[in-house]
Amino acid sequence: MLKEHQYVFQRLNMVADMFLTAIAVLLSHWLRNEVIAPYLLPTLFRLPSNFSDYAWLLYVLPFVMVFFLRANGYYNSQRLKMFFPLLRTAFVSAVETAIAAMVIGFIFTQGHSPQWSADLVVGENVSRSVILILPFVLTVLLALKTWLVRRVLFGLRERGMNWRSLLLVGSGETLRHFIRLVRNHPFWGLKIDGVIDDSGRESKMVDGLEVVGSINGLMTYLEQNPVDEVVFIPARRSLEELTPYFEACEEMGVRTRLSLNFFRPGIAEPVLDTFEGCPIVTYSPTHELNWALMVKSVIDRAGALLLLVILSPLYLAIMAIIKATSQSWSDPVFYGQTRCGLNGKLFTVWKFRSMKVNAEQELEKLRDLNEMEGPVFKIKEDPRITRIGKFLRKTSLDELPQFWNVLMGEMSLVGPRPPLPSEVAQYDRWQRRRLSMKPGITCLWQVSGRNQVSFEEWMRLDLEYIDNWSLLLDIKILLRTVYVVTTGYGAM
Repeated sequence: MLKEHQYVFQRLNMVADMFLTAIAVLLSHWLRNEVIAPYLLPTLFRLPSNFSDYAWLLYVLPFVMVFFLRANGYYNSQRLKMFFPLLRTAFVSAVETAIAAMVIGFIFTQGHSPQWSADLVVGENVSRSVILILPFVLTVLLALKTWLVRRVLFGLRERGMNWRSLLLVGSGETLRHFIRLVRNHPFWGLKIDGVIDDSGRESKMVDGLEVVGSINGLMTYLEQNPVDEVVFIPARRSLEELTPYFEACEEMGVRTRLSLNFFRPGIAEPVLDTFEGCPIVTYSPTHELNWALMVKSVIDRAGALLLLVILSPLYLAIMAIIKATSQSWSDPVFYGQTRCGLNGKLFTVWKFRSMKVNAEQELEKLRDLNEMEGPVFKIKEDPRITRIGKFLRKTSLDELPQFWNVLMGEMSLVGPRPPLPSEVAQYDRWQRRRLSMKPGITCLWQVSGRNQVSFEEWMRLDLEYIDNWSLLLDIKILLRTVYVVTTGYGAM
């Protein structure tokens, strides 16, 4: 979800900068004719500049400006960047854009003048003064936009939104320096959940942060607590000693950061970041967001909204049938269950109620009848399932309310099925990596036999999906899901 937000932010930022560049051209022309020429330099600018001579700047320069901004790293994650370095990047890009405008003007207008050799800068029809004013106007507009965006983002983070939770592993002064660094930069939106002591020498608190355990208990803590990132700041441990912990985090699908690049990942892609000069290597075990994942996100939200509208009569019919067949009119129509989502974060997944009310209380009595391997519980003739519930499950109609979860961004149309926290607690370490991707309504497991597939194979299929994800794969799964739903293949 965080990468998704960053990708959307970058694209919106580009569109905004293209718009501001066009505004800057208009403002530069206005300043030249209405302010500088009549009041500041009337003798130098005796004749007004004709905007029609360089109206092409409105169409060309927005793309040129975005090109230079991107090339200079302006659109990289701004979470860890300070305002003035961004402003400097904007000014450099604006100057480069002005130079490009001069070159383009010279190339495309020199042939219009018999004395083109005297016009080696911008050509006879392009106002030099407008081009010279442009970088300063552009810089001011970008500075105002950057300041405003940063204030909005900071305000959101003050309200508890768009934060990343960190677990720090380390000790000593290097650990305390990093804690101070994060606290001194609230705009980064980083929240430290606790400290894992890698030396055994720290007290119960480090600079006001709780020491939640020793390094030997790191994996146990991660299995029991959702964390966005683990930051290793080693002081007492050698790199060789830390390698197993990196391998374990990678296997579980947890993003890690380290100030030294010594770990050689088998799945994750290392990316170098800097926290104000402090080098950090990020190991992401899942795909970094690109245009394809952005399209997937758009399809998820748009598709969920469309299906909720189109299927609303079916929703109402199912709700009426469930009410009519319930033992009491007060019995709920929907069933909400806590599941583990992206990175193990808990959310409520919604279904049409297909079991008796308080069915969870009868689970332990039926535990010995489980027909599935591993921590998952399923039996064919579950006495808790109602008559209409059996039909809903057979046809997968009980899953329809999950389009709401997709619309809210908690789930995707295609992705690993969201597990119960009790199931996750029994996972082997390698199986937890399936939590590194947003859960979905359908997946490879559901179109490959569902309950006829062993738990081990189910986990393997989910990891195969994560490692080989593509839009084409999603489309294939969605098409196969239609067949599975219409035939009831593999349902229990």
